[in-house]
Amino acid sequence: MARLKFNSDYMGPEYSIEEKDVFIGRGPDNDITIPDYRIFSTLPLVTQNARYRTLRHVSRRHAIIQYIEGKYYIIDIGNDSKGSTRGTFVNGERIAPGIRHQLKSGDRIRFADVDCLFTEE
Repeated sequence: MARLKFNSDYMGPEYSIEEKDVFIGRGPDNDITIPDYRIFSTLPLVTQNARYRTLRHVSRRHAIIQYIEGKYYIIDIGNDSKGSTRGTFVNGERIAPGIRHQLKSGDRIRFADVDCLFTEE
């Protein structure tokens, strides 16, 4: 089993990645939902601004993690399956939209400006 670990106060600390397709984005229909920055409108303005800067570029359907023949892969898909506008990054390198990129334990993933750690047991 694999996990995504987020270090933020607006995400759960970690999410299990099962052996199925896992969609990630700010839309509520994703398996892992990165919050839409607008939900923070009741917080103090300084907090709203920080959330806005971090979350505004995450696509409604940003990426997918797939489990294929014992390995995990990530694909930057974006809302229209042509890739996200602000990209998906693995260890600081932007991955090509629509192309599977194999993940290994310890990889740092960034969805636009939202960071997490991929671990595999």
